[in-house]
Amino acid sequence: MTENINAANQSADLDRTGHAGLSPIASGFATLGFCLLAFLAFDDITTDNATSFTFEYIGLFGCALWALFLAIRLILQGHRILGALSVIMLAAAVWSQRKIGPGTIPGWEPEYVATASGLLWFLLLSILLVLMGSRRRVTS
Repeated sequence: MTENINAANQSADLDRTGHAGLSPIASGFATLGFCLLAFLAFDDITTDNATSFTFEYIGLFGCALWALFLAIRLILQGHRILGALSVIMLAAAVWSQRKIGPGTIPGWEPEYVATASGLLWFLLLSILLVLMGSRRRVTS
């Protein structure tokens, strides 16, 4: 009997490709960390008078890679809507980056709204992942 329970728990930790991945809780907290990093990078880019933002753009590139990795993983694990929305929000944020720079003032310009919406989406997704992971732990 315990062998069946252990086998079920092990298979629950595998995605549809058969590979073990990060737990939803770990993914949620990592996503939260990347949201904070992206917010801080955008804050520095828009409020600082520096001539170069190399570290900030490297940080944003890392955030985008994580978001893409997460979106693909969500799709592979059967969460197609969450994954597709993540891809759309990431694409909008990448598109909007061209207009976000020093002196950008918050407003209703499409680029600013797309950037803020992307950050908000991934913040909500991080909370959802933590809740999904904690619910899965309670039921197993």
